Amino acid sequence: MEYYAILVINRQGHQARLKLTMKDETAARLLKINRAFYAQFAAPFANSRSTPQPGFVNLLENLPAPCQQVLDVGCGNGRFGRYLQSEHFALRYSGVDFTEELLALAARDVKGNYYRRDISQPGFLGGIGKFDLIVCLATMQHIPGRVNRNDMLREMRNHLKEDGRIFLSNWQFLESSRQRRKIRDWADVNLSEEDVEKGDYLLSWQREGSGLRYVCAIDAEETAVLVRHSGLRQIAQFRSDGREGNLNLYTVLAHEIQP
Repeated sequence: MEYYAILVINRQGHQARLKLTMKDETAARLLKINRAFYAQFAAPFANSRSTPQPGFVNLLENLPAPCQQVLDVGCGNGRFGRYLQSEHFALRYSGVDFTEELLALAARDVKGNYYRRDISQPGFLGGIGKFDLIVCLATMQHIPGRVNRNDMLREMRNHLKEDGRIFLSNWQFLESSRQRRKIRDWADVNLSEEDVEKGDYLLSWQREGSGLRYVCAIDAEETAVLVRHSGLRQIAQFRSDGREGNLNLYTVLAHEIQP
């Protein structure tokens, strides 16, 4: 498997070669692994995420005003939408996901508009409109390739209203010995460390069967890199969730302030 590099021109007019980037076919293979996983384990996965995360409470402090239209990117079974509605927020909720089985579970329990889209592709929010709040919780970590994650964040920015907010969360599994035990060798899916980018992992699932899924470890440093190239600014960040109380990194973003 080969890599390619991105060549850019910096402000001084000099060429700069960025970090080697994952080939498209590798990203496609990792996405195929995740699509198969979520289709097979939609029900047990949804059951394992039936209650709100503790971090959701802190997110409420950062809701934009007004907050009438909410888009949940990678909505899964509608967990965050269900939480907002349980807190009696009068809003229009929309969910986007690539897994038909999870969208059906969300539509069953949470009133809203649902769209099946390939969230790994540019323009995946086309035709949906703009929103006061866009949430992407434990989803970006499943998109292989930093370039693709950059594109995903910019796509969300393009569909964010002027005074809106974006809520991100990403799993900090490397900091938990309990979670690190789930890491499997890339050879299990006929790949190697050379095929993937730094921070990419293959993790096991053991609930109503055994499965594998791709996850990228997106920590505070990597989040800062993504934000730097997005046209957004960070306004809050905190850790919460899990037995350890810090298993998810939450980041609140807004449009950059124009001079």
